[in-house]
Amino acid sequence: MIELPKPHYHRAASDPEWLAYATQFHGHLGPWAIAGFRVGAAGRLAVEAEGYFDVSVTVEGPFVKTPNSCFIDGLQVATGATLGKRNLQWVPAEKIDRIVVRVENTRTGKVAEVRPTDKMVEFLTLPKPAAKPDRPEETRTDHADHFVEELARKVAAAPQHEILSVTLPDDGCHAHACVGM
Repeated sequence: MIELPKPHYHRAASDPEWLAYATQFHGHLGPWAIAGFRVGAAGRLAVEAEGYFDVSVTVEGPFVKTPNSCFIDGLQVATGATLGKRNLQWVPAEKIDRIVVRVENTRTGKVAEVRPTDKMVEFLTLPKPAAKPDRPEETRTDHADHFVEELARKVAAAPQHEILSVTLPDDGCHAHACVGM
């Protein structure tokens, strides 16, 4: 029997269902992948697309190396746009504060731009801590993995208006005010 790969993930009771899907695709619960998911989901909902075949996504950002590049995995899960179908394009940018995702509903032509807020950038740039000296049985890797998972859960649970700015460029309004997000 063929099975899916086993991600490094310990599901918490409070985790939303979508978190397991994003983690299954990406392989572990990481904040950059979850940030990409949140951005992609907000954009797809703002343009009222079903996903996969009625979206075109362009992302500008510093995604040359991990963990930053993990953002693109989250976008793929949330929008259904993929590099393979060629409806997801990446445009390199050098700074994290230059991340912008444009999601277009290809049926209607409706476009949304989604950008991380300063709060999201803060989440994504927190340094990983060293192992706690009072817990010698805990390795540095165990501690860092726990920190990364907890940070990813914070990104997953944060209110959208705190971590994302969604605009519909055609009329300049903020999507959370215009489409009830």
